[in-house]
Amino acid sequence: MPGPSEAKSERPASTPFAGVWESCAGTDAPEQCGRYVLLQRGKRICGTWSYFASGDSYEGRIIGDAMSPMEARRKQICGRPGSETRTACDTGWETIDRPLRLCSGKLGDLDSKDGRCFADFERVEGATASLQELASQPWMQACLSGKEEESR
Repeated sequence: MPGPSEAKSERPASTPFAGVWESCAGTDAPEQCGRYVLLQRGKRICGTWSYFASGDSYEGRIIGDAMSPMEARRKQICGRPGSETRTACDTGWETIDRPLRLCSGKLGDLDSKDGRCFADFERVEGATASLQELASQPWMQACLSGKEEESR
């Protein structure tokens, strides 16, 4: 049985954005929750996103950079075309400049006009299997190594 120090190793302070984050506002159906699954190596953040809208699910990949322990910028995105991206992952990456922020223990992905942090994605505890599965994918290994052209 893991001790308290081992449980903390799942989320080291040097990788504050790493984890599974979920927002289920407005739905009682878990499959309709918005989700980020993020891994972080140094300043580099790589992961997947998904959301449900108008009866369809959308998902894709993101690459970003941490600016501080509380602020990051998403720089590239791909996935099923919808409100997040116009570029399918098998064709390349779309360049973007959108935030990821941590505040009050939650993740936010919107810029606000007044500089306040609006965060509605809550960390999903015990999601080690999801993170390990993502970490094992070749595109993720390339992304965390800074090789975007190989990470499709």
